[in-house]
Amino acid sequence: MYSPQKLHPISYVTGIIEAIKQNIVLIIIFFVFNIRDFDYTNIYAYIFPGIITIFFLFSFIAQVLKVYNTRYWIENDHFILATGIFTKERKELNIRRIQTLDTSQGIVNQIVGGVNLQIKTPSDGLELDTVSKKQSDFIQKTIKEKQSELSVEHNQADIQLENQNEVSDTVTNIKSEPQSVSLYKLNFKELLLMALTSGAIGVAFATLSPIIGGLSDVIPWHWFTDEFSQISQAISVIVLLTISVIILISYIVGTLIVIIRNFNYTVIKNGNQLNIKYGLFNVKSITVPTDRVQAVVEKQSFLRKLFGYTSLHFVITSDMDGLDGEDVTLNGNVMILPFIKREKAYEIIAGLMPNMKFEDAKEGMPWSGFHRYFWQPSVVLIIIAAIINHFWQPWVFLIAGILILLLIIRSYLVIKYSGLKMNEDELVVRNVTLFGFKNSYFKQDKILGMEVRRNPFLIKSDLANFNFIIAKAAGNEAIGLKFNPKQHVDMLQSWYLRGDHHQ
Repeated sequence: MYSPQKLHPISYVTGIIEAIKQNIVLIIIFFVFNIRDFDYTNIYAYIFPGIITIFFLFSFIAQVLKVYNTRYWIENDHFILATGIFTKERKELNIRRIQTLDTSQGIVNQIVGGVNLQIKTPSDGLELDTVSKKQSDFIQKTIKEKQSELSVEHNQADIQLENQNEVSDTVTNIKSEPQSVSLYKLNFKELLLMALTSGAIGVAFATLSPIIGGLSDVIPWHWFTDEFSQISQAISVIVLLTISVIILISYIVGTLIVIIRNFNYTVIKNGNQLNIKYGLFNVKSITVPTDRVQAVVEKQSFLRKLFGYTSLHFVITSDMDGLDGEDVTLNGNVMILPFIKREKAYEIIAGLMPNMKFEDAKEGMPWSGFHRYFWQPSVVLIIIAAIINHFWQPWVFLIAGILILLLIIRSYLVIKYSGLKMNEDELVVRNVTLFGFKNSYFKQDKILGMEVRRNPFLIKSDLANFNFIIAKAAGNEAIGLKFNPKQHVDMLQSWYLRGDHHQ
């Protein structure tokens, strides 16, 4: 590690995969539109596949040269990564400031024994793509040993100035690593129940829509309608059966996606850090420092509330740019406990955040805000329905009526179950979302600012909207409630300003 090291040869294998990804659009276009009518006797028919091959070779050669020229090593108190083909790039991370070492292992890497390793400081980071699992473990072990060594040297220098006799005791304490404690493991029964209650249809639609859209000309849609037309000649029945089959397939596919994504979800505590590992085809291992937590957020769907299950997330800070597009820590919202009994969840979180009380919010909002949640979208829906009714179908008012009814029901739930509670230096805000409940817990010293908004209609009704601003990832997030009594908002503002004054 103290002399330049090369990436593992399996990086060349992943280079092929990366080259395929970069040219996947051209490859799909060729196979979907040209392969069936390809004329092997026409020399001009080989022009397009030849172009694809040239692009692929350029991409692959670039990946090979990048891997060949990549070196990493430790020099003094820095971890150094040098790479580049024509322009050499050198990146250095101060080992003292390295906080997390995260890994991801896709299905190809699992087969060949490779790992993508991300090394992060609070404001920067680098990625080694790809190293062997053995290399990854060795790098992580070496960095931690170097951090301990640098920490010992720093403390020895400080202690020698104060008391020479205490050096040995301090060194012993520093070298002793914090003990790892297993906090949570998602068993398969809970994983299955989680997948079945996770809005799996939405997950499937989000995943499959781009694929279906790209292959819509190839999918034999007429086969579905022909099969259903044998059951019934009524158009409405055929449409209903088609929609039912699509929903059923989407639900099954969505459930499988959730199971695969969260397979073997485990949370281990190591000092002030949490190590979270999950995934089947893409195994991820991420590290979350608890000292970067700005807020704790509980998300509970209506369906999960019936079974007493919930999920807890940390809102954390991160100043670095994205290395991996799928890096969940970079958006600042990290799922810690994905599916767990509510009482057990707060027992675990209370141990992780001992300075927080996690008291329940006082539910209930002014009824003067009830109609404000639905009247504007209802007017828009009625106008759209009137236009469609005039030019197209008369039954569109039925759909608009159902949507307005759902908006009214949601408004009732917002008024009934939203709320907040202020407890000394801690605040909990409870929101009713489209599909469930969201409780946000944060401390007074984590607040960056406060927004209060009022328009003439709210002033007349003595109401106000408020938002507290907290840090999230490299930006911020607003947490608040609409249509609150003005005197309550004034109390919150005084509470917030009093906190600023004490700082």
